[in-house]
Amino acid sequence: MKIESVIKILLYSFVFCFQIVYDRIRIWNLYGCCFMFSDFIKHYNIIRDILRDCFLYGCFSRDGLESKRNVSSRKISYEMRRIQQYVEEEYIKVDKDGRYKLLNLTYDFMRHSDNFLVSTYMTKSFTRTDLLIYFLILLYIQSQKRQCSLSEIEDGLAEGGYLSFDRISSKTIERKLSEMCTSFGILSCETVKRKKFYSITPDILKTLDDNELRELFVAVGLFKNIIFPVVAGYFCEQTLKDYMYFERNISENNNHYFSYRNVHFHPVIEEQVLWEILKAMHEEHKIKIIYHLPHKNQEKSSKTQGYAANGDCKRQCSKTLAPYKIRYDVRYGRFYLVSFDGSKNCIVSRLDRIESVEILEDTFRRKDYDELYDKQMRYSWSSMPLKQRKEPEKVKLEVIIDEETEGYIIEKILNESPNGTVEKIEDGRYHVTIEVNDSGELIPWIRGYAGYVRVLESKELAEKIFSDWKEMLSSYGVVQ
Repeated sequence: MKIESVIKILLYSFVFCFQIVYDRIRIWNLYGCCFMFSDFIKHYNIIRDILRDCFLYGCFSRDGLESKRNVSSRKISYEMRRIQQYVEEEYIKVDKDGRYKLLNLTYDFMRHSDNFLVSTYMTKSFTRTDLLIYFLILLYIQSQKRQCSLSEIEDGLAEGGYLSFDRISSKTIERKLSEMCTSFGILSCETVKRKKFYSITPDILKTLDDNELRELFVAVGLFKNIIFPVVAGYFCEQTLKDYMYFERNISENNNHYFSYRNVHFHPVIEEQVLWEILKAMHEEHKIKIIYHLPHKNQEKSSKTQGYAANGDCKRQCSKTLAPYKIRYDVRYGRFYLVSFDGSKNCIVSRLDRIESVEILEDTFRRKDYDELYDKQMRYSWSSMPLKQRKEPEKVKLEVIIDEETEGYIIEKILNESPNGTVEKIEDGRYHVTIEVNDSGELIPWIRGYAGYVRVLESKELAEKIFSDWKEMLSSYGVVQ
């Protein structure tokens, strides 16, 4: 990408952000208020829990969350306002519970294929100095039209009166150059005799014509929702859109050609944690995780184990783990981390309960756990490992269908149960046998085939499903 295009994009972003801040200062002053609230934050996990509890679950008022999280109402108010700055008003629904106001999100992914929760990641704080250094470095290197060393960049900016070493150190310039090379990718770095030389990164899209760019844009629009982590896909799409507009003068405002099934928006708020785990997994480094216990287990665990308290809520630090695989539950849109501890016990952790990840220096070899993972998770329907010294459960189901019009149901069941086998008893009547680590994981899936499927073998599973149906019908007054 040409430097002029990069500068235009950054400049427009700066002007837009400045205008927002200016307007808010003006409004606050108009009403005689102090400007104390900042939309921007340094760490995303500050808003993750409140975003989940208030907006996704929609069952906590401000007072309720204050009691649950043990934080001040002012802090909760600030975080809720930050979230509302980045989530469009059309997606926020307000319910009333007496005098309490409950906020929640409402959306239909069949009508709105863009995940609006990605916008909540656009809260990164920055300073005036940060922004100016990025601009000045780009402008100076472009003006020289050659590779420049750190000392040349410092001297050039100082001689032009743009840089004062009383305010900005050489280490700061070096750190910004490193960010622009490794994190942003807008600079290239070449080391010659232990000396680093920096230049503008070549335009990697230069060889594509305008039609090929449009096709690439459409392809990114497809895969941004189905390849995890999806935040990277959304950022890639926006960067490509900016490049097409500023560099090629191509306006592409509509990229909503696709609708999806089983696409959940809420897992996106776990993707910062997911990214850290994937990084550790790829580099084969062990980790420690800071996580929230389920509420029902907090009292029990607090008597036996120490919490890593942080004021917001009770947290717990895990033992050292070797991260092996990420599993994704398509039905519920939930990520699970499968890892192994020092005793090679299989540990499954829900990502929506993990607050942060610490990547350790200790390493491991993933292939050492291949056989163990296969043994523990081969018959897992979703996330349950095989308990020690226990065999998988065998569940037999009877499926009743109309052979002429509902034959697809048998194919669908077999596609969704890779370990299942089917036996045709007669036309319209089949027996399906499934081996599974924990038959309880089948309950939501079996409910989805209500009217077609009944449990023949696994008495405990049949009784549980019957009890659930009875409870539901009773709650609606159908049965007494």
